[in-house]
Amino acid sequence: MLAEIDEFINYIFYEKNYSEKTANAYSIDLMQLYDFLSGNIEESFKDYYEIDASLINGEPDIRSITISDLRSFVEYCFDKELKKSSLERKIAVLKSFFTFLIRRNFIDTDPSKKLVFPKREYRLPRFLYLREYESLIDFQVNNVLDARDKAVLSLFYATGARISEIQGATVSDLDMNLGRLKVSGKGKVERVVFLTEESLMFLKEYFSLRKERFGNIFGSLVINKNGTGISIKGIYNLVMKRAAMAGLSHKITPHTLRHSFATEMLNQGADIRAVQEMLGHKSLSTTQKYTHTTKDRLKNVYDRFHPHSGTKEKE
Repeated sequence: MLAEIDEFINYIFYEKNYSEKTANAYSIDLMQLYDFLSGNIEESFKDYYEIDASLINGEPDIRSITISDLRSFVEYCFDKELKKSSLERKIAVLKSFFTFLIRRNFIDTDPSKKLVFPKREYRLPRFLYLREYESLIDFQVNNVLDARDKAVLSLFYATGARISEIQGATVSDLDMNLGRLKVSGKGKVERVVFLTEESLMFLKEYFSLRKERFGNIFGSLVINKNGTGISIKGIYNLVMKRAAMAGLSHKITPHTLRHSFATEMLNQGADIRAVQEMLGHKSLSTTQKYTHTTKDRLKNVYDRFHPHSGTKEKE
């Protein structure tokens, strides 16, 4: 794929007379696609998207890239909260790149042909209903790792914190008496998140078993099987493992629990600006995507129970 990217950049620079700045921007966008398909992305996003493209010596095979791969890439950019203008540019670059590949006979079909810019509603946040969350944490605690997993799942659901924030938290950041946890978010901006009684109960059980197994409680809030700080990948895996054990049909990640927190807060009438602060969002527009989810749920209730709704009449 690298050779094809080089061919394309040379084409737009030397034959199409694009400026050096534009050619560099195109190159950056295409290298981001290359990294995405190669799996060279942030730990918190790894294994979150399904990739069809095959790798040859660690490099994506240009002929194996599908429309699904490109949509996953756009979804990844969307999840990283890129601006609409940046997404539109990336899609335009992808279309130009694959059109070039078709014309030069590098590929037989153009996977970007049906690629469109997603509306805000295109990728509504995945979330858990309360009954699904309850099934997620409904497992027996037999050892310190079981207790840890239950505490971590509850922490995500109670705080809406990012995976990197939970992974980076230390025991000293936790105030059990006040039910608070200090986390460091994007740009190392610190904020305080709040714990539920359930979370505090699970944390106490976790700390009790942790002390029995490893001694004094200090350092990382979440540990691995060796008693040292767990990695982001380790937290991701424990959430996926518990979701599979609970028999949940759709893919559950730490981000799903963050989305669930935001959705439930808004469903219960929380002020959107308060939720924005709790999530650590810089922009209110980022938080507003959760209102689409709550509106959809309200519409479903309306359709089911209003006597004059079209759905109700059909039933």
